[in-house]
This record gives sequence, C-alpha cells and structure tokens, in this order.
Amino acid sequence: MTDFVIVAVTALLSGGFAIPLGFLLDMPALQVYLAAVLGAVVGMVVFAFVGGGIRRFAVSRMKDPEAAEERVSGLLGRWGVRGLGLIGPIFPGVTVSVIVGMAIGVDRNQLIRWMTIGILGLYAAYTVGLAVLIELTGV
Repeated sequence: MTDFVIVAVTALLSGGFAIPLGFLLDMPALQVYLAAVLGAVVGMVVFAFVGGGIRRFAVSRMKDPEAAEERVSGLLGRWGVRGLGLIGPIFPGVTVSVIVGMAIGVDRNQLIRWMTIGILGLYAAYTVGLAVLIELTGV
C-alpha cells in the first residue's frame, strides 16, 4: 500500500515519472497504472480548481505575458483544448498544461475532461510500453 501512495503522490507532483518509479518499486503494471492515473488526475483537478490564483501568479511572473499568451493561443487555435488535453500529459506535463490552460482562460470543465482522457490513454500506453520493454530486456 505504501508503494501505491508513493507512486500516486509522485504522479501528483511530476506526472509520468511515477510510472518508471512504480516499476522500480516492483509493483505490478496494473497497480502502477492505477496509482499514476489517480495521482495525476487528482493533481490536475486540484490545479484546475485553484486556477484563478495560478493565472494571476503565472501572468505576474512572465516577462512578456502577451507574447506567451499569443504563442499558447496559437497552439490552442490549431488543436484547441482537445490538443492540450491529449498532448499535455506527455509534454510539458499535467501540471504545466493545466497551469497554462488556466492562465490563458480555457474552459475548466473542457480542460478537465480532455486532460483526463489524455492521462488515461497516454499513461496506459506508457505503462504497457515500459512493462513490455522490461519483460523483453529482463531488467
């Protein structure tokens, strides 16, 4: 149970890094996946609901907020909230994607929906891929 909590908290803080950590702790692949998803989704929801404060903080720290917003808006203009939610869990990560999404004012419910779908799908692929790699290499 302790390993599950360690992986979940790691996912909450750093996203996908929790998956290799779970395998290093000799957890079964399904438990690694469930712990990583749970941690990432909880972290994403928490950040989404404190988004107003995050938005103010992020904008106050930017050297050129208009330029940054324009770049991110260009990305969202191309792929929308779906793209951010489906690609964000890989790069730049769940936490940063939510902060960016909230900073530029995307709809919180849409962001949560698409980030959850992205986390579920990408973490499944990452977990299965890593489990197969470990099995093939015997690490």
